[in-house]
Amino acid sequence: MSIALAPVAIHAQPSGVSFANVYKGWTTGSDGAPLDSTLYLNLDGSVLLIDDPLVGGSASAYTGQWTTAGNGVALTLTADLKGTLAQPIAIFLDASAGQPLVMQPGESALDGRSRRYYSINYLLENRASLPFNSDFASAAIANSGLAGAYKAFIPGGASGRLDLSLVLFPDFRALLKRDTLDGSPASLTYGAWQDINGQPLVLLTERDGVAFQTPAEIVFSAENGVLRGQNTGSSSVNDLVGVPFFRLEGLTNAVIVLTPPTDITQSQQGETLPGEAPSLAPLPTSVPLSTEILVEYEPLFEEVPCPDDLQIDEAVVCGFLHVPENRSRADSRSIRIFVMKLLAQGEEAPDPLVVIGAAPGDDPGALLAWFNEAPVRRTRSIVILHPRGEGRSEPSLACPESIVSGDVQLKLQSLADCYNRLLQEGVDLAGYTLDQRAFDVIDLAQALKLEQINLLGNDLGAAVARLVLERQPGLVRTIVLESPLPLSVNRTLESPFGAYDALRRVFADCRRTPACDTAYPNLEERFLEVVARDNQSPGSVGLRGDVVARAVFTKLQQGGAEIPALIDALHREDMEAACRLAPMLEGCPPPVAVNETEGAIEAGQPITPSEHLLFLPAMQAGSPAAQSWRDFFTDPGASEGAEAELLNWVQERLGFQTREELFAFLDDLQVQNFLALLNALGVLISSSDAERHGAELNLLCAEDIPRFSLDDLERVRRRLPAEVATLLTASAEEALLICPLWLTPPAAVGDRIVPIRDVPALIMAGAYDPVTPARWAQRSASDFSQPFVRIFPGQGHNLLQEPKGCAQQMLAAFIERPTQAPILQCFLRLRPNFLLPESPG
Repeated sequence: MSIALAPVAIHAQPSGVSFANVYKGWTTGSDGAPLDSTLYLNLDGSVLLIDDPLVGGSASAYTGQWTTAGNGVALTLTADLKGTLAQPIAIFLDASAGQPLVMQPGESALDGRSRRYYSINYLLENRASLPFNSDFASAAIANSGLAGAYKAFIPGGASGRLDLSLVLFPDFRALLKRDTLDGSPASLTYGAWQDINGQPLVLLTERDGVAFQTPAEIVFSAENGVLRGQNTGSSSVNDLVGVPFFRLEGLTNAVIVLTPPTDITQSQQGETLPGEAPSLAPLPTSVPLSTEILVEYEPLFEEVPCPDDLQIDEAVVCGFLHVPENRSRADSRSIRIFVMKLLAQGEEAPDPLVVIGAAPGDDPGALLAWFNEAPVRRTRSIVILHPRGEGRSEPSLACPESIVSGDVQLKLQSLADCYNRLLQEGVDLAGYTLDQRAFDVIDLAQALKLEQINLLGNDLGAAVARLVLERQPGLVRTIVLESPLPLSVNRTLESPFGAYDALRRVFADCRRTPACDTAYPNLEERFLEVVARDNQSPGSVGLRGDVVARAVFTKLQQGGAEIPALIDALHREDMEAACRLAPMLEGCPPPVAVNETEGAIEAGQPITPSEHLLFLPAMQAGSPAAQSWRDFFTDPGASEGAEAELLNWVQERLGFQTREELFAFLDDLQVQNFLALLNALGVLISSSDAERHGAELNLLCAEDIPRFSLDDLERVRRRLPAEVATLLTASAEEALLICPLWLTPPAAVGDRIVPIRDVPALIMAGAYDPVTPARWAQRSASDFSQPFVRIFPGQGHNLLQEPKGCAQQMLAAFIERPTQAPILQCFLRLRPNFLLPESPG
C-alpha cells in the first residue's frame, strides 16, 4: 500500500501545530492479533492512521483532519481505503503527560481499545528501552516459537530515522522492512530464517527486488522476548548489530506509566511541544543524600472541628499541620497533615506522648481506641498524626483505581493508572518519604510550641521515630518502639523469614510444654502437611492450603495460645472447631446471633450469597492485623461508592434503622467476628489487598525494592519450607513487578546507618509476632546505649491495642520514670498459655 504524505517536520513547530509529527503505537485488532500502528499528524492539518498486522492480513488506513484541543489533539477520521466513511470517527488523544498521547478505552468508535502513541523522536531516544512487557513477549514465543513480528528504531535514512520491522514467518520466510516515515515507500529485504538452539539465524537474499551478490547473514540472540543482532559479515545489515528488536506482543501489552516532562524544549512562542521527545529528570544513579531543606517556611497548626467518628469525648482536639510537600524543593506547595490530640485526664505534664502509627493504608483513627483509656493519658496528652498522604491528611495517595485480578497485567495497569493520576494532580511523590515524615513530627512540635516530647513509634512508625531522634535529638525526652520496624531492616525481603520464624517459635514452645506436646505432637509437620494436602486437593470444606496457611498467620498476629489447637482442627478437617478458633476463615458462620431486631441473623443461619465484595488487607500474610471493623473502610462516616453500598446492604440485612445503630453494634464486635458476620451475609472476602495505597507503594519502591533482586528473593524462597515459600514471598515478588512502574527516587542509604544514642529507650515486641518479629526488637535496641527491651511471651503484633493491657501499663511506667527499669508483675506473670483439648473455650 502506498499513500502520499505531506513531509513532517521534526523540529519546533509554530503555535497551533506543535503536535505535528509521526507517532507510533501498538494495539490489538478485533481478532486479538497485535497491530503496528503509525499516526501521521501533518503540517497542513491532515491526518493519516495506518494499522498494520505485519504477520498475515492486510493493513487498514484512515485519513482525516487534526487540530489541537485542550490538553491534546482532536482527530476527525473521514475516509478509509474503501472511501468516505458513512459516519466520521472522532478521537481525542490526551497529551497532558507529554509522552505518550493517550486515547482512553471505549471513547472511540475506531475499535474501543485504549491506544497510546509515542513520537518517533521519543522512540529514537529510548530505542533500547521501549515500553515493553517481557512476560507477554516470552509467553508468545513459548506458544508459537520465534516466528512473529519484532520492532526496532534506529537513526538513519534521509529523514534521520528508521522504523524497522523484522517478520519471521512460520514457514521460515523472513522480511525486514525499513521505513523512514517521511512518505516515501519502505525498503523491503527478503530472505529466510532458521531456529538454531533458540536463536534465529536470518539469511537475507534481496532488497527492493535486487538480489544480493552474496546473501547477508546475521545471528540474533533471544532473551525475554527481545532479539538482538549479534554478528554479521555483511555490510548490508551491519547497522542491525546490537539493535534490540522487541516482540510485537510485548509492545502491545506494555504497562504504561505516564511521566510528565520536567524540562521540555519550548517553542519561540514559549509553548511546550508535546510532540517532541521530553527531557525527563533522570532518577538518581548515585547514593542520594538525606533531606536537604531548601524551602523557607513556618509550620502552622490549624485547629478544626473533629469529624463525628473521632469525637470520643470533648477532650479530643483535631487540626491540620501545614508544611511543605517536599522540603528539598524551594518551590514546593503546602500540604495538610491531620492531627488528633487526646487531652490529659488529669494535671497535664508539658511533654505529651506523640504517636507515630504503623503501615500505610491503616486507619490512624484506630489509634484513638488504643489510648482513650490508656494509663499514660492520666498525666499526658496523646498526639496522633495521620501520616502525610494517608488517613485524613491532604492530599491523599490512596489508589481506588487498584484492582485485584488474576490477570497480573490488569492489576499492574491499575496501579500505573493511580501513579499517572497522582502525577497529573501535581503530587510530588519525592516528598512522601520516611525522612519527610520525621520532619513532620519536628515541625508539629514547633507549631505546638513543645520543647520536649515523648515519642512512640509503632511498626513502621518506629523507623520514623528513630529518624526524628536522629534529626533533632534534643526534642526527644524518651522514645518507645513497639512492634518495631528497625531502620536497618529490608521489610519486604526479610518478612517471609520473620513470619515463619514466629510460627516456628510457637512450635518450639509447644514442644517444650509437655501437655501441649502430648495434645498436639509433630505440630510443624502437621501444619505443612495440611497446607500441601489442601493445595493439591482442597479438603472437605473446599479451602486451598494457601488460604489455610494465611488464616494461621493472621491468627498468629493475635498471639500463639490457640495456634496449636487451630492447626490440629485443620489437620482433622474439623471446621466447626477451626471456625470457633479462627472465625475469619472463609466459609465460617457467625459465632453468635447479631441483634434482636426483626430479621436478625441467628448463629449458623444460612444466607443467600450477595454480589457484594469486600477486600480485607488484614488477611494478607505479613500485613498488620486490623484492630476494628473500621480498618476495612476508607472513612465509614463518609463512605462513598462500593463501601457505601456495602454498608447499606449490611444495615438493611441486620435490620438497623440508622447508621448510628449499625456502627454502635459493629463497634462492640471483635474484629474476627466482623469477618465471620460478613461471610454469613454472603459478602465475598478476598485474601488479597484490593486497594494498594500510594503511600505504601512509594515507601516500598524507595526504601526496599532498590536493594534486592529476584535472585535474592529466590534465595530466601529456597530457605523456607516449600509448602509456604510461595505464599510468604508473593508480596515481595509482586513488589518487584510494581516498582518499575512506580517511579520514585531511592531513599538515602545513609538514613539507615545511625549512631548509638543514649536517650532513654523502651523496646517492646510480642514473642509470636509474625509481622515485626521479636528479633527485630533486638536490632532496634542496638541503636541505643542502655535500652530496656521487653519481649512479651505468647503475644503477637500491636501490644498496645489493649488500652489497659500490660504493654500500656509498661509504657506509662517508663514515661513516668524513664531511668528506672520497668519491672511489672503483669509482665513477669506472662507465659505461653496454649489452649488444650480439656481447656474450656
